[in-house]
Amino acid sequence: MDLVLGASGHVGRTVARRLLEQGRAVTVVLHRPEQAAEWSARGASVVVLDVHDTPSLTAAFSKVRRAFLLNPPASPSLDVDNEERRTVHSILRVVQGASLEKIVVQSTYGAQDNPHCGDLGSLYAFEQGARETGVPLCVMRAAYFMSNWFGALSTARQSGVFPSLLPKDFKAPMVAPEDVGELAARLLVSSVEETGTYSIEGPETYTPEDVATALSAVLERDVTVDEIPRSRWPEFYHSHGFCSEAAQSYVTMTGIFVDGRYDRPRTPLRGATDLQICLRHQASISSR
Repeated sequence: MDLVLGASGHVGRTVARRLLEQGRAVTVVLHRPEQAAEWSARGASVVVLDVHDTPSLTAAFSKVRRAFLLNPPASPSLDVDNEERRTVHSILRVVQGASLEKIVVQSTYGAQDNPHCGDLGSLYAFEQGARETGVPLCVMRAAYFMSNWFGALSTARQSGVFPSLLPKDFKAPMVAPEDVGELAARLLVSSVEETGTYSIEGPETYTPEDVATALSAVLERDVTVDEIPRSRWPEFYHSHGFCSEAAQSYVTMTGIFVDGRYDRPRTPLRGATDLQICLRHQASISSR
């Protein structure tokens, strides 16, 4: 049996769907009970728990042989660096004691050994800890998620403008989360010998101005970018509910990304979904 953490999210949902389509026995781990009925109807076993509940998580892992692992994002109202590492440690403690034959871990471009840089630091810790378990491991480092722009859909629909911390002309590798999920599902069912780090991004790079162009086509109205200067990044995060520690951590993370202070893979895998298709699909979902 396979286990999927985060099946309520974009990546985990795709992983679980693909595994079920292949006729595999799948357990999905959910945080909210109202999501259980959908997955039960799809034929999955469902476990609803808090990932910090070690006994319940241990019980879920005791019945599976392969697992897709991601670290759920912490609430920005909390110190995300500490909270996300607490979750990492909880998951890895259980993996260490389970009888798993293979794991796939979702990580990110720019993951690095830095205690105060948001997901970049916590996912680096996740990667390293997963390697230390000794379980055959595939690490997926994904580019900037196109889904980070989903919030711009409603803003742009209402006002024709959306904010961006990235400079308007900043070219960035981006990827549709569904393409990451497709890769994860493939790696999870592949041979135990297929291990290593896999980088994935979309068919091309995009700028926030490209996002505006895509949104204009999807929403059938003119859309422009409101570029937030670096001096206002802390204020921006505070205004979106981030506590001081989380805001500073995300400012650091954003700076690392914009300044290119990370190693870009030379030969990444390429997802097939382009930005406009990804945004159009989400727009159709949100309008139902």
